Amino acid sequence: MSAQSPSAVPSQKPQPALSSHPEWPKANPADVDTIEHTVRAFYSAISTSAGGKLDRNRLRSLFVPDGRIVSSREPRSDRAADVVFLSPDAYANLSDAATVREGFFDRNLASQIETFGVTAHVYSTYESRSHPEDAKPMARGIKSFELLNSANRWYIVQMYWDSERPGNPIPDRYLHDSPR
Repeated sequence: MSAQSPSAVPSQKPQPALSSHPEWPKANPADVDTIEHTVRAFYSAISTSAGGKLDRNRLRSLFVPDGRIVSSREPRSDRAADVVFLSPDAYANLSDAATVREGFFDRNLASQIETFGVTAHVYSTYESRSHPEDAKPMARGIKSFELLNSANRWYIVQMYWDSERPGNPIPDRYLHDSPR
């Protein structure tokens, strides 16, 4: 099969994400009024006790339509590093299946926030526990959030993460909040 030339591919005008999805769930204004609140709401929406389900509507409301959650796959001897792209709903489906057995509680430890115009980038150092009162986290890492400020609120465009592991420790600079 030969590749099509660009002129043979039907052209489609890209649609703005927000104005072309008026039915998108509305967020609680307190969840999205600041970058910090938006990140905190994300962590809250993906945390639940064993047998519980993620707050799917709240999670979706934090994202632009077609926003995505990107799970990194660490390199192993049998494969290179890779990523898996998920919609907030697909992420919730996978998480709900996992939380049948164990709870999952994620929390922000520190944030590095950069802004320019209507965009923001947050490196959020996180830790995960099965129960909020667990003495030690089961995982730590860094979540990278890309955000958009529109109509006096913040939207998550994409969230991408990698976990701490042997040979991939969290650098000290990400264990402290950046000055704002």
